[in-house]
Amino acid sequence: MIFDKILQIYDKYYICSHCLGRMFSLLASQTTNQKRGESLLLSLTMENHRAFLSNNNQEQETSIINLKLLAEKAKFLPAQSVLKIEGIEFKIANIDQPCYLCNNIFLDIEPYGKEGVAFLAEIEFNNFLIGSTPESQIINREDRFKSEFGLIEAESFKSHFNRVVGKSLTYKLNKPPEFNNPDLLIIYHIGYDSFNIKLTIKSLFIFGRYNKLMRGIPQTHWYCQKCMGKGCELCNFTGKQYLISVEELVNPEFMKESHATDSKFHGAGREDIDVRMLGRGRPFILELRNPKIRKLDLLKIESKTNKGNKKRVRIQNLRYSNKKEVINLKSEAKNTRKVYKSLVLSDGKLSKEEFNVKLRELKSSIEDQEIHQRTPNRVSHRRADKIRGKLVYKIDGKYVKPNLFEFKIQTQGGTYIKELINGDNGRTSPSFSEVFKMPLLCKELDVLEILI
Repeated sequence: MIFDKILQIYDKYYICSHCLGRMFSLLASQTTNQKRGESLLLSLTMENHRAFLSNNNQEQETSIINLKLLAEKAKFLPAQSVLKIEGIEFKIANIDQPCYLCNNIFLDIEPYGKEGVAFLAEIEFNNFLIGSTPESQIINREDRFKSEFGLIEAESFKSHFNRVVGKSLTYKLNKPPEFNNPDLLIIYHIGYDSFNIKLTIKSLFIFGRYNKLMRGIPQTHWYCQKCMGKGCELCNFTGKQYLISVEELVNPEFMKESHATDSKFHGAGREDIDVRMLGRGRPFILELRNPKIRKLDLLKIESKTNKGNKKRVRIQNLRYSNKKEVINLKSEAKNTRKVYKSLVLSDGKLSKEEFNVKLRELKSSIEDQEIHQRTPNRVSHRRADKIRGKLVYKIDGKYVKPNLFEFKIQTQGGTYIKELINGDNGRTSPSFSEVFKMPLLCKELDVLEILI
């Protein structure tokens, strides 16, 4: 049955041994498509040579027809040798005829490997994976071919190409393939007569902690709300709502050293623009996209970043990370404990004794309790309007003067501290204002610690 199909194929088309082998790729293993194709042609040649040597005239006539087909249309050298030995004339009508399925791509993959090596010359990576997108002409022709001959055990052009070029590059680059999470995905866009290469480079992730030492800057880049980054009179044609951010102060040295095309800043939560981030700093992961360099001197980057951002931003504890940690960083933010220091202004005056009484009431009412916070008015335009339950673990207070107090507050991540203090017109309950029975205003707020 297989031999019959091979003869039918070569009676109408010429295909190379690679393509013949992959038409029966699911049959037998531990070999290559090229060897499988050559073995099929050799076995068919041997079988017909045996028939020619028999004393059966009908078998001899059929074997000559088949051997000529293999010699002339399959251009198979062993079949040509048999005919020469047996003194049977044959003629190859079109010796330069290319493979009908691959146009001889698989007979010379060297250009693909050579171009791949040149393309990767300035990129640092540890492993890679080959991908390909053949033009529709290649795919459609192959689909029609398989249907015409009822070939159901075939391997696709794409799979065969990926493997043989992958082996070539593995040897040339001396780097292993990686099928699950490669540093590079090398994609060949293939036509019968030309090809080009595109790369997908795995992002590089750097974990660290940052301190924001000044007020008035957001964590990440904010586009102007009116022009959405295009530039207008409102933003003085900068496209920004705020001129600088922690992200924009931190990422330049990373971008410079990695030769990345762009970056994304992932923080474990975020503080308000007017809030400082002190203590050991807030965990963050910087995602560097399409980096040409993966081995970075993190201590050097840390030193240069800190030196250029004195009294604004400081980074520390840099190390390599991954996408999984980004996901964990985001999902676990609400489960962290955060310690804040707040300077609070009261609407009325209290003596130190009165303050201490109120502080005891505050600890009794709120400490180790769950408070309920409806989305604050100040962020309702960008957050879902819902009620969140948050735990307040510990409250300490200090009397500064009759209408000014300092509080140290430890809460669950995601608690709105300003609203915990002022009550937000009853949207947070219980609140400091509710317990003190007078309006309180958070004048200054600092994050002292994030406990993960």
